[in-house]
Amino acid sequence: MRVIEVLGPLQVRRDTDGEAVDVGSPRHREVLAALVVDAGRVVSTDSLLERVWGDVGRGASTSNLHAVISRLRGRLSGAGIDVAIATAPPGYRFDPPEAVDATRFQDLLARGRSATDAGDLPAAHDLLHAALELWRGPAYADVRLPFAEVEAARLDGQRLAACELVVDVELGLGRVAPALDRLPALVAEQPLREAFRRQQMLALYRAGRQAEALEVYAALRTLLAEELGIDPGPELQELHRRVLAQDEELGATPAGSDAPAPTAYAPAPTAAPLWHSEVVVPADELVGRDHDVAHLRDVLTASSQRLVTVTGVGGVGKTRLGHAVAEASRDAFPDGVALVSLAPIADPDLVLPTVGRAFGLSAAEGLDPLDAVAQHLRSRRVLVVLDNFEHVVDAAPALARLVAVCPRLSVLVTSRTTLRVRGELHYQLSPLDLPGADDDAPASVAGSASVALFVDRARAVQPGFAVAADNAAAIAGICRRLAGIPLAIELAAARTHLMSPAAIWERLDRVMEGSGARDLPARQRTMRSAIDWSYRLLAPEQRELFRRLAVFHGGFTLDAAEAVLGDARDTLGLLEDLVAHSLVLRDADHPGTVRFRLLEPVAQFAAEVLAADADEERDARDAHLAHFLRLAEEVEPGYRGDGTRDALATTEREHANLVAAIEWALASGQGDLAGRAAWALWLFWWLRGRLLDGRRLLQGVLAQDVSDPVRVRAHAALGAMTFAQGDMALARTWCTGVRLARGSGDLEGEAHNLAGEGLIALAENHLDEAELRFVETVRLTEEAGLAGEWLWTLAHIWQATIRLLLGFPDHAVPLLEEALAAARGRNDPLAIYIALFTSVQVAVSVGDLATARTQLEEGLALSLDTGDMANLAYFLEALAVVESQEGDHERVAVLHGSAARLRESVGSNVYGYYQPDQQLLADAIAAARTHLGPAYDDAVARGRGLGAEPTVAYATAPRSALLD
Repeated sequence: MRVIEVLGPLQVRRDTDGEAVDVGSPRHREVLAALVVDAGRVVSTDSLLERVWGDVGRGASTSNLHAVISRLRGRLSGAGIDVAIATAPPGYRFDPPEAVDATRFQDLLARGRSATDAGDLPAAHDLLHAALELWRGPAYADVRLPFAEVEAARLDGQRLAACELVVDVELGLGRVAPALDRLPALVAEQPLREAFRRQQMLALYRAGRQAEALEVYAALRTLLAEELGIDPGPELQELHRRVLAQDEELGATPAGSDAPAPTAYAPAPTAAPLWHSEVVVPADELVGRDHDVAHLRDVLTASSQRLVTVTGVGGVGKTRLGHAVAEASRDAFPDGVALVSLAPIADPDLVLPTVGRAFGLSAAEGLDPLDAVAQHLRSRRVLVVLDNFEHVVDAAPALARLVAVCPRLSVLVTSRTTLRVRGELHYQLSPLDLPGADDDAPASVAGSASVALFVDRARAVQPGFAVAADNAAAIAGICRRLAGIPLAIELAAARTHLMSPAAIWERLDRVMEGSGARDLPARQRTMRSAIDWSYRLLAPEQRELFRRLAVFHGGFTLDAAEAVLGDARDTLGLLEDLVAHSLVLRDADHPGTVRFRLLEPVAQFAAEVLAADADEERDARDAHLAHFLRLAEEVEPGYRGDGTRDALATTEREHANLVAAIEWALASGQGDLAGRAAWALWLFWWLRGRLLDGRRLLQGVLAQDVSDPVRVRAHAALGAMTFAQGDMALARTWCTGVRLARGSGDLEGEAHNLAGEGLIALAENHLDEAELRFVETVRLTEEAGLAGEWLWTLAHIWQATIRLLLGFPDHAVPLLEEALAAARGRNDPLAIYIALFTSVQVAVSVGDLATARTQLEEGLALSLDTGDMANLAYFLEALAVVESQEGDHERVAVLHGSAARLRESVGSNVYGYYQPDQQLLADAIAAARTHLGPAYDDAVARGRGLGAEPTVAYATAPRSALLD
């Protein structure tokens, strides 16, 4: 039975004779559509009103809806249509789902996929063909409401997936002609969808039309260059190469064969899918959002709609929903899921670098972060959830471009406002369903999602709490008064151990009648009023701590809270009180470190009440600055000695607070303090690729009236940021630093800036000039009492690099020995592996492969331990050169594949003076290709599939162990 057709304009037909039935006015059709999208599930009255009447839905009379439902029932029944619109509290349900063509389509598609997976290609073809035959045009074509647009996008994504799968099945059956007939229309509809181009190239090649297959690739390459400024992805490039080479494995499958055709490209095996989450949500159950989660998962996983924005009032649960959708979608994104919190970010230019860091791109903040992130993601099937986008909405065009150039990337954004970019699908998250307006019976009240949430959270503070005859009306009244907004309901429920529901309801009415600006939207007033109510119920000391917590970004520790509160009061006890009142969350995502966090709507309210007292705000922010300046300066020596990994992890964890402290120092005219903090952080920024942060803040320091020592060091650190970005013009800020340091007699500051001048000369191949700078750097550090320290050691290594590049490896040895001795003496892993790398190049150049291997193995272990993936890639390539010279060509290929994958993962730039000899590496790769033949690509793929730790284990294993 199929009587409701939505795969095209909405139509109702009798199943007996197929005649169309008129169901009434456009409003009748819209209400029917609003029920049909959730066929078989209850749709609440509130949801129906909001879906059909839009923003005025909650203010519309339910009698209007009841009248429309009544007339719909009459028309359907009178026409002999065997369906039901059943009353089911708190709304209505359309039955049966099988009466809707979309349900039939999804069933056929699922069965077609199962048949394909089982290898039954003839059955799969019939099922998929039947599924596609149901389509008459765009889904819900004549229902122009947001809910229908979302559902239409989801269904269209499934249609395209079915089209792609049926072509694969046809090629697998050797039915090239039907595939070739089907593909031109698909390519015209989706010109940038590389899967259809891949299928078209393969079908043409199997039809003996190699030249036309190559033309398909050329046309796509031109289109991508003109539209997006990019090249085809690696799968298409590999297929193009194989078509050019007339690869026998691409040959046609015999007609009628049931065996699947060989694929055009077999993706490299990957490590376990990424799961990265910096979005903190409570550990309790998500209530009332099952349908939203399932619907968004379907849109993101089965749709061509790859940029979805979830909007809603603060506190409606956007963050929780995004986290739940990500969890539910993990199996659909084999290359990983990343949840990224944007709340700590103030600069829209930092959005893409922040996305890159979620995928380990430590150098994604170069001059073009889009290129760095796109290069890593464009061939990967990943989901990115961006939480709290509203305050960086100027980054929306860059995000849309990233989605456009990464055809397998899906992005879910949570925001209070839409992005207003092409390709965006808007999903409005409504508050939770409310109890019926005229029914306070316990069973009816308990059936609504808002009450279920209230009860769940009340049980956390009062076990055994339940809806009963004596409290049902009050609980229903609370949920209605709070408009179904989850955070507001949770704040109220947290008080049930102190007050009865009736008392909470009475106080809420009094508070909310007089709070909140009248020109704010009603739901926003409700949310703010709920937080204000919870705030007013706090004791004075609790209120003070709550206000001062507004200065934190990205969470905080107990120590930091104590510093900001500023006296000997029981900060822990006060924090526990705020957690109990649901105003502060305990962050469970940092094992071994207890951290706390405010939800964004709560943090915004706290900032408002703190800003009301300028003296208190300055005092709190100054205390925050003092605490994090002290932390930065205490942690900084750890980057260069024992505990490097812990030091970097601490700074990573507190980076948002450290940036906020520097920004406050700059905004309040405390430039010297800002400069001290930035100097303590520059090496972290360099090591972790946070170059835009460093560059922006250091330029801010230099724009202020700061002392000479701070200015000299700001020039030195800014030079490091811009040099790492490849911006040699701005890196010459080191020259200004040299002049200023000489004028003030600052030997250490002069040494840092002079070494920078040497690096520019080295990068530009002015070796004599560079050597002079490094020799002078050594002299200055010794005169300043810094012999054997970090900069002294690096200057020795760079001198040795120059000796090697000039063709005098023997002259480099004593310099490297001194550098290594100094670095080992202070347990400095960074300086050790930098020195080891240059020592390896010296050993290889003189044929001492045993020494080279020993040093490489130590460098690999140190790089892994410090988490420096770019450096690990350099060591792997250097080891590949050694393996080639010892005749192990398979190991060369595996190491090369792993190094390439690691470098892609961090988006690292390559300094010409810090890499293996490129000719030796190219020779090693060429020799491996020659000796291994077709097995070379398999070995490279195996290397790409290894993670960092397995790669190091493989690289350092004895050859005999690998043979075993």
